[in-house]
Amino acid sequence: MKTEAAARLEGPNHMVRSHHPIDNAAILEMIDRLKELYQSFPWESRVWVKDGYRRSPYRTLILFGLSARTKDRLLVQMCEGFFRSFPETGHLLHGWLDGDLDSIVRMGQISFIESAAQFIRDHGGVIPADKDGLMQIKGVGEKIAECVIAYGWGGEALPLDGNGCRVVERVSGLPAACSVQVLRGSLKELYCRCRSWMEDRGLAMVDLHELIRLHGQMVCTKSLSAPFARSLLSAHGGWNTKQVGFRR
Repeated sequence: MKTEAAARLEGPNHMVRSHHPIDNAAILEMIDRLKELYQSFPWESRVWVKDGYRRSPYRTLILFGLSARTKDRLLVQMCEGFFRSFPETGHLLHGWLDGDLDSIVRMGQISFIESAAQFIRDHGGVIPADKDGLMQIKGVGEKIAECVIAYGWGGEALPLDGNGCRVVERVSGLPAACSVQVLRGSLKELYCRCRSWMEDRGLAMVDLHELIRLHGQMVCTKSLSAPFARSLLSAHGGWNTKQVGFRR
């Protein structure tokens, strides 16, 4: 059964009007199903309402900047060490002695820290709240910029990682390895076109990222075949999550 928003997106021949490759109708139906399946998950928009005032754009930038190609356990240790030495932007701007960073971050990450410090210094100690500004920092791409906007500033953004891309590709019947920029742009456009529908379900833009990413991590994994993954989302197949070992 099609969602109300999906029906509004269809043309006379039941083809979704979109210049982007994703299947908008299928994505909307998927969102409805995932929202029901993961209803107890603490979505970022809800967390922000409660604890957003405690967030630090500076710490968010450093966290996600160091997260690239870093395992979670190492990242935790790395951030604990970094924020002990540089808890606020002012401490970072005071600089450091030669070798201080070597014991905290990997050699390849020092250029990110140096670039971030210089950018923050040049902009009066302020972390940018926009993608173009953030991407002037070496090592900050679109995904990290979207993360900082969403998790550091509480702004409208959609990071979308590999897990999320995999789910969107499979549900839309797309080949693997589509451009993440195109998929992100398509999802953002869909959210904006169906904003009232999304908001009625309590979903901010960043919640789409979390919802789809979670499903990619828990159910629609790399090892799951694409046809079977799509069958999990079919109207006839329902949510047979036991077949893939998922536990709520």
